[in-house]
Amino acid sequence: MKKRKRYKKIVMIFVIILFIIPVAIIGLYKTGICSFDFLKDVLKKVDFQMNTNELNIPQDALSFSVYDIEQEEYLFYEGDSQLPTVASLAKLFTIDYALEKVDLEDIVEVNQEVLELVPAGSSLANLYAGEYTVKQIMEAMLVPSGNDAAYALAYHIAKNELGEGYTATEYIDYFMTELSEYLIEAGYSKTNLYNDPSGASMQADSHLDDINRVALKLLNYDFVKECIGKSEFSIQTPQGEFTWKNTNEFLDENSPYYNANVKGMKTGTMASSYNIVVLYKKDGKAYLITCLAAHSNEGRYKAVQSAINTIIE
Repeated sequence: MKKRKRYKKIVMIFVIILFIIPVAIIGLYKTGICSFDFLKDVLKKVDFQMNTNELNIPQDALSFSVYDIEQEEYLFYEGDSQLPTVASLAKLFTIDYALEKVDLEDIVEVNQEVLELVPAGSSLANLYAGEYTVKQIMEAMLVPSGNDAAYALAYHIAKNELGEGYTATEYIDYFMTELSEYLIEAGYSKTNLYNDPSGASMQADSHLDDINRVALKLLNYDFVKECIGKSEFSIQTPQGEFTWKNTNEFLDENSPYYNANVKGMKTGTMASSYNIVVLYKKDGKAYLITCLAAHSNEGRYKAVQSAINTIIE
């Protein structure tokens, strides 16, 4: 008799639990505390934590490196024979060249003619026609990866050198010719950006060595370190305030890939080629982690986190 009562009690508890769980989930969902997106994010975070304990190159990415900035040595380096699509990492080379030509506080006049040259489907800083400083234009290239900002900077530099009387296309062509010569002279001999200052050309490619060298060079500038290290970044202009979301998901506290020790750098995406350069700091040490031509957005973050988990920590 006692056994039967205990059995009934267990069955009743089980039925109550089965009833309560879905009711609780529905209640949380309706109140907005819990949603399918929320559950999806939780599962993503769990998957990210569980599947970032092994780095496989070239399966994860064509080229990959971990560089100890203080010791000036590679802790990991694979993909020397590869020339991946550079995508928006091209902007690092454009900025490097521009810093030889203009001052950060110079005024850039952005006009509608150059904005109309920006390739369709581009990542944008959503600039309006008007005045910006060179520094603001470069921040617009680094944070939201604005192709419109890259075109505006190229147009400005070329017009400064050629003067009035040319079309926007002619100014961009001139800039790219000069930039190509600079890349060779500066030792970026394995980088070819073709005809686009933003990296929107499918033909544009680069090498691990060139990308690491230009990234390390730009990290010497305080304004670069400041803007790349924030999930959101704002500027004030005569056209009003611009607030941009950083393309680097490691910086976003709401992202499943969030890592408080990542201090930014730059992403680049073209078709099925996903690039990311990461500045990682921990315990007073700094590392540059570069992942080129991963197979997916998630893949690049997993590869970098795997390197952090297995090589650095």
